[in-house]
Amino acid sequence: MAGRPSPVKVRGLTGRRIRTNARDVSKPPSPADLERERRLAEALRANLRKRKAQARDSRTPEPPKD
Repeated sequence: MAGRPSPVKVRGLTGRRIRTNARDVSKPPSPADLERERRLAEALRANLRKRKAQARDSRTPEPPKD
């Protein structure tokens, strides 16, 4: 059976797809991207703190039970 060898599959990828995907490998984030992510995370944390405080303040205190 001399013929073309079947392509080796790595997790369902043939050799051609491996080479194609190798070009699409993500690069490390730039400093600007890291700063943007940091500011976004801080804004989200501040928003969550604000919403929690509003929810806490809006609750009416229950009178103590006898």
